[in-house]
Amino acid sequence: MASRIRIVVGFDGSADSWTAARFAVAEAAADNGVVRVLHSLLDRLAYTTLLPPDLTADEQTVAHRLVDAARDELARAAPGVDVQTMVVQRAPAAALVRISRSADLIVLGRHGHGRAPAGGGFHRVHAGAVATHVMAYASCPVVAVGPGPAGDAGGHVVLGLDAAAPSAAAIAFAFEAAQRRGTGVRVCSVMTLGGRFDEPRHDAESRLALSEALAGWRAAFPDVPVALDVLHGVDPAARLLDAAGGAALVVVGARERTGPPRGGADAVPDTLVRNATCPVAVVRTQRRDAGAGPWSSPAGPSGTGLDVVPAEG
Repeated sequence: MASRIRIVVGFDGSADSWTAARFAVAEAAADNGVVRVLHSLLDRLAYTTLLPPDLTADEQTVAHRLVDAARDELARAAPGVDVQTMVVQRAPAAALVRISRSADLIVLGRHGHGRAPAGGGFHRVHAGAVATHVMAYASCPVVAVGPGPAGDAGGHVVLGLDAAAPSAAAIAFAFEAAQRRGTGVRVCSVMTLGGRFDEPRHDAESRLALSEALAGWRAAFPDVPVALDVLHGVDPAARLLDAAGGAALVVVGARERTGPPRGGADAVPDTLVRNATCPVAVVRTQRRDAGAGPWSSPAGPSGTGLDVVPAEG
């Protein structure tokens, strides 16, 4: 029996996180999966903007009310999906990176609620701040979504691929996503060569390299239509943003990151997440943590290792 896909959604009650949660249950429903709604504790003032104020309740109690409300709504939207909840004390980016070790997919919003600044009050996290960190260091693919509809339901899946070093993990993710949606994959490779070059020859070489990289996947997914596009420009992210218009999802690969963010290829996923109107999936080539614990255990040395806040009663 095939294992159930394990999806974690970062949820803080913001509009983007609600869209992320709905995206997560839709993905889980297609694969008979399970969704875990993960919430990092906010300050008391933040909760008053999300739920009716309760002067007798502490932050932990209100946090559980928030995730319980999310669980109930998601269960109504997708009755067959197992929706679980988890409230933790760790900062959201760190918590999501930690739990990614035992998840198959992380889903989160581009924007979110932030913790109170030193002077008090409430502020909104800069666009993509948490998403960028999680995409850089998570041990599984990450999808970032914005508010409103999560992509064009009838649109294709755009796969940004480097013809010189195509990512097998990103290709697999894109084909599987297209198959679930009953749509095709538009493979886009951006040529950024400077100076004068033989454009037709380089285009032909790129198409050949892409065709060879995709051959096995086309055979494995014969019902998924595939279109190849070789694009030109000095900014790969800008060209992929153009291609993403009307798409259901954009998928890009990225190399494993062990140090601080750098420019170049690292900037493409970040730019897409901040600006694309559809969900963006970043599939990073990485190693799984050999010590990652089982999904079923919520805490402890063999579990996620997070400081879980238990519900009362």
